[in-house]
Amino acid sequence: MPDNDQERTEKATPKRREDARKKGQVPTSRDISSAALILAVILIFKARGGHLFSTLKEVMVQSLSSSGTTVITESTFPGLIQNGLTTIFYMLIPIVGLMALVSIFSVVFQHGVLWTTEPIQPQFSRISPIAGFKRIFSIGAFVNLAKTLLKFLIVGSISYLIIRGDLAEILGFSQSEGGILEGIGEKVSHLILWMGMVITGIGAVDFGYQLWENERKMRMTRQEIKDELKQSEGTPLVRSRIRSLQRDIARKRMMSDVPKADVVVTNPTRLAVALRYQPTEMGAPRVVAKGAGFVAEKIREIAREHGIPIVEDKPVAQMLFKTVEVGREIPAGIYRAVAEILAYVYKLRGKGRQGG
Repeated sequence: MPDNDQERTEKATPKRREDARKKGQVPTSRDISSAALILAVILIFKARGGHLFSTLKEVMVQSLSSSGTTVITESTFPGLIQNGLTTIFYMLIPIVGLMALVSIFSVVFQHGVLWTTEPIQPQFSRISPIAGFKRIFSIGAFVNLAKTLLKFLIVGSISYLIIRGDLAEILGFSQSEGGILEGIGEKVSHLILWMGMVITGIGAVDFGYQLWENERKMRMTRQEIKDELKQSEGTPLVRSRIRSLQRDIARKRMMSDVPKADVVVTNPTRLAVALRYQPTEMGAPRVVAKGAGFVAEKIREIAREHGIPIVEDKPVAQMLFKTVEVGREIPAGIYRAVAEILAYVYKLRGKGRQGG
């Protein structure tokens, strides 16, 4: 089947996701932030509403009392207004601060802490009439319009049902003695609370849609993945050099383990495999180094320098070299053959048979 590299069928790579995040392209629902602010306002007024109304009442009483004892002129009027506004200002500072924290938290909750100036940098596409025209009449614009109309319809319908259910009680406030403001305030709080819960539900659905839409936009073609791989790894020459350096590092690390070996098995000149066995640490003998040609000769040389026994056993050497990676324990199929070699080595050293 022919491969169509233009189809975005592949999931976004971690690099693409990180690049998009740096540009501020993260899924975010404004409805969640709106709902959080509405619910925060309700909670604030539920907890501190009485104190706020009392403070406003005191400000009004003081202003009226002052106006009764003070002649209001062009010089005294600004002072009265300033005193009232100053009291209200200090009263609103903690409320505004708390709302700001709620707004920030609602955004951080959706996509974590993100600091980028990319969205505010000037771009030609933002001022291009053609690009603007395409955005206005794009599928995304119609989807956003449909979502906005649907939200207005849902919120408006629920608000209408709530007001209609409380209308008789609200009208009764006008005939009751006192408590008119308290009663109306309670009904308004009840309405706003319902609106906050409804918008929270809408926000949750919208956030799910934003996640899906962001994931869809992030998808990549196979060619884009290949190009990204080339950029991250460099040219074939650079990749070859990197692999060569990695092999050298691994070889040096392997050679440093040869002095710890109990025996080196050879075939006799082309291959060399160094084995180590510690009964208290290992379930079976482990290959600590292996190599062919020059590497095999180097292993034998290090073994001779450190007095490591070298045993010639062509079948065992070939089996170990082909089937066991460095750092791995030998398979059960060659336990017996290796045990005999270790027993021979221990006998040479005068240790007797140990764990083998």
